[in-house]
Parts: sequence; structure tokens; C-alpha cells
Amino acid sequence: MLFFPKLRIFLAMTEAAESLAKAGIPFREYGVTAVDSYCGLSAPQSPGFYLVEGSIIDLARIFESLHYPSLPYADAGLDSAEKDSAARFLCTENLDRKRLGCLALTDFRRNPLDGKYYDPRGVYQALRERSFDPSGEDQENRLFEICLYLSRLKKRDTTTIPKLALPAAPSKLWQKDLLSHILQGPNSSAALEFLGQTGFVARFWPELEALVQVDHAKDCHPEGGGWSHTMEALRYRKTRDVSLSLAILLHDIGKARSASREGRRFDKHAEIGAGMAARFLRDLGYNDMIIEDVRFMIRWHMLPAALPRIPISSVQDIVFDQRFPLLLELFRCDEFSSFKGPDVYYAACAAYRAFQKFEKNPYRERDGRKRSKYSTAHSPGVF
Repeated sequence: MLFFPKLRIFLAMTEAAESLAKAGIPFREYGVTAVDSYCGLSAPQSPGFYLVEGSIIDLARIFESLHYPSLPYADAGLDSAEKDSAARFLCTENLDRKRLGCLALTDFRRNPLDGKYYDPRGVYQALRERSFDPSGEDQENRLFEICLYLSRLKKRDTTTIPKLALPAAPSKLWQKDLLSHILQGPNSSAALEFLGQTGFVARFWPELEALVQVDHAKDCHPEGGGWSHTMEALRYRKTRDVSLSLAILLHDIGKARSASREGRRFDKHAEIGAGMAARFLRDLGYNDMIIEDVRFMIRWHMLPAALPRIPISSVQDIVFDQRFPLLLELFRCDEFSSFKGPDVYYAACAAYRAFQKFEKNPYRERDGRKRSKYSTAHSPGVF
């Protein structure tokens, strides 16, 4: 079945897709990559899934850093050391091959060259309703596929998902792809809740499972304990940037290992959590840039609340870091998920804007004080 959804044709391609097109290799986006295009999710998710009419040898001719991950959904893979931009390739002799995965949604595909969608198993109505039916036999990789679509679409109310067998030994790359795709969906919390119910989180991601045991005071966190708070915080995202989403997911994991001290319920949980998050992400194979950005945001996620009351000189390296706007977004999600209202967040933003204003003013120090005559005369651009 071939159709053109109104206002849904996006011709922008990733670097991997452009390389395939230039090499003349026929290909299609498939599964969640095609679903995201149809649903109008702006930024291409990583990794992207591509069905390629050719062999691994054909791919190796155009991609120098191709690797062979032995994944249920990919014969070959491509990853970037500079940013978390990746591709997974499934090779076939025929692009009209109908069976690509356990769920019918995985067979949905798109040609980035002309924006046409192909629907061999009739999931168009489900996509229009933004829902899906996960019923079917328990097959390899079904858990992976269900989580990906739960993070983007809604499970039909009349459908119950039977208990799934957990993978015996999922590779780190499989786990990384799973987590990255879940967090790049608008309904990440729904997929993570389901993953927790299956027992997967407890078995393979115990750092996250420990959040279930974090008990919050109801007056500060009416939304619930550590896990409930984290799921609520994810719902407040305005962007599904991978680094930010990982930071929100992991920002409180240090609470499970922190102690009460001098009236502080979870003393130094930000410092503890930053180290735990870095180890967790490194174990899954995330690149150094992602890890460092997440570590920075978690380490300082409590700072914005104090920003209006502390001298800029004590935190200027943090505040003028290019990642600070993402840190403010983490703080917003953290605050709003506790139903505290916007006042503290807006005060932090006002203080940040004031610091930026003084930074650009040749007659003011970063803290707003007037520069001395000597420093003003020698400021760049002042004559």
C-alpha cells in the first residue's frame, strides 16, 4: 500500500541516508524511523533504521567505520565518535520484503528520496489514531519493539500485553539503542514504566531500579517517590535532546546512595549521582561527549535554585558554560514535576540573563559591579 499523508513529506536526510543515495544503493527507512517521520517528530532519532537492498559488502564499500553488531534488527551499524548519531542497516534482496520484525509497525517504511510511505501490513489507521496493538506471539526482539512504539504511540485500551520473556543476555549496544530510542519519544515514561513492569530494569539497570526505593517527603514531592518523580520530570520536556533526556532520567540516582546530614535529606546526591550516571552510560557505550554533558548537568542540577542569592564569581565557570541552558531546562523539568510552580525557575532565569547582560557590558564586571577606570580603559573594544 502506498500513500502520501498530508503535510508529512520531509525530504531532509541524515548523513547515512545521503551516502546510500549517492552510492545508488536502494534503501528505505523502516520501523520507528519511518513512524517518527510520519508522526512529524522534527529531529531524526539516533540510531536510524534503514532497510538496504544490497549486502554487507556493498555497505562496507561506502562506510569506512562500519561494524557488525549481530543485532536482531541490524546486520551492520554505523556510529559517530563526535556525537550520538548512528545508523542500523538491515540487508535484503528485495525492498518489498514484508516481514522485518515482530510487530506490523516495524514493516512500515519510507523512501527519503521522495517522501513516499509504504504500508505492507496495513498499520495506516493505527498511525492516524496514534495507537497500536502489541498483541502477537512472543518472538525475539518483541520487547524492544513494543517499548519503541509505546514511547511514541498509545497502547489501545482494550489490549493487554502478555508477560514477555526477558532477553537472556542483551548486548550493551542493544540496551543503548533501546534506551536512546525510548528517550527520543514523546511518551518516554510510558515505555519506561512498561519496561520496569517486565522486570527488565531491575535485572539490567539496577541503578534506575533503586529509584523505586527512594522515599520523598510528600510536602516536597506530592508526585511520589524517586521513580514517580523521574517519570513525571520526563513528561515536562520541551525537547527530546538525548543528553538532556538522559540527564533527567538519571538526575536523582545518587539519592539511593546518599545519607541525611545537617538537615539535608539527600546530602551530596548530585555529586554521587554524577559519578554513577557517568559509569552507567560508559558501560552502555555512550560517547564521551554525551557522558560529560550528562555528568555536568546532574552535578549542578541543584545550582539554579540558588543562583539569585550567590555571587557570580563563585560559579562563573558553570554559569558561562555553553551547556548551562540545557541545565536550566533540566531544572525546569525537575521543579515543575514537583508541582511547585514557576517562581523559582523564573528567578533562576532572570539571574542568568542578568549575568549574561553584565558579561557583554564593557563597563561592568560579571557580578554587575562597575569596572575600575583602568579595567574599563583596557576592555576590548573600548577606546
